[in-house]
Amino acid sequence: MNAHALYKGCSGSFDGAQDGSAWLVSAMPYLDKVERKLGETVASEVDTAFDISMHLFSAGGKRIRPALAILCALATDPMADIERIINFATASELVHMASLVHDDVVDETSERRGTITANAKWGNKMSVLGGDYLLAKAFALLSLEHNNEIIRVLSNTAVTMTEGEILQASSEGSIEAWQENYWRIIKGKTAAFMGACCECGAIIAEAPAATCAALCEYGLQVGFAFQITDDLLDIAGDPALIGKEIGTDLMHGKFTLPALIALEYLDPQDRRLLLGSLGNSQITRDEVRGIADKVIACGALEQARQVTVDCAEKALAQLSCLADSEYKSALVNLAESVINRSV
Repeated sequence: MNAHALYKGCSGSFDGAQDGSAWLVSAMPYLDKVERKLGETVASEVDTAFDISMHLFSAGGKRIRPALAILCALATDPMADIERIINFATASELVHMASLVHDDVVDETSERRGTITANAKWGNKMSVLGGDYLLAKAFALLSLEHNNEIIRVLSNTAVTMTEGEILQASSEGSIEAWQENYWRIIKGKTAAFMGACCECGAIIAEAPAATCAALCEYGLQVGFAFQITDDLLDIAGDPALIGKEIGTDLMHGKFTLPALIALEYLDPQDRRLLLGSLGNSQITRDEVRGIADKVIACGALEQARQVTVDCAEKALAQLSCLADSEYKSALVNLAESVINRSV
């Protein structure tokens, strides 16, 4: 199954302070407000709830989801209500962080982006509760929003994200399940949320329905490109930059796009080796690196990289509904940056 055949199977059509990307320059003044709002929102008289939250914030990240909401709102209407934009952007990052905490528990991850995870520091019980706390705070913040459509979009997206994670977990260890469900999984766990952030930014700016739909599709395609780039980094990234060892997804029983493509090109012996690595916790790091090298050598990595370019082009095509502005240019730059990132 080649890259484009896999793409047609889809039913749907960064550390910020160290990043000089043009999109971040436009979003940074507003992301600074989001950072302050995050700290205010998670304040609690229960010290551990606050400590877990602040531990997650200190790990960094590009805040790409709140940035998408901010840029889409301002690209639609530069005079849009900033307070509403910041509230939604903050809520979106809280939902994202809650999902990361729960993911780390499910995957038994001890380090993320070079920082010890909450479950490694506080244990699974406290981490799950900490994730629940962040999610509750997100929807408490959303309760201030007077537009029920925004609450509906984000609530439905939270359901989709959970379904995507469940589908991923149920597919682990089965190549057939991954071949069938890959695009549904990455849409559910990553792309749909980015699409929702863009759509809600447009809704806050009171954009026409067609513009809201176009920006939702923009975010969806950026999300696909973002997740596939993660797939690429799992095969060929620098562990010192990405904060995890090469081939971690394979060791957890996850078949990413480069691996799925490689199955069509590897010789029978290497194909058996790749299939045997799926979910094999006993496989050594050297063996995993050897498999990654074979995936690269057969050309699968480049095919998968081309799919990210295709997704970015689909995303950019959706921006024709917007007037030229600093914020539209930032959205163009953001889509391009996603496929070129190294962390």
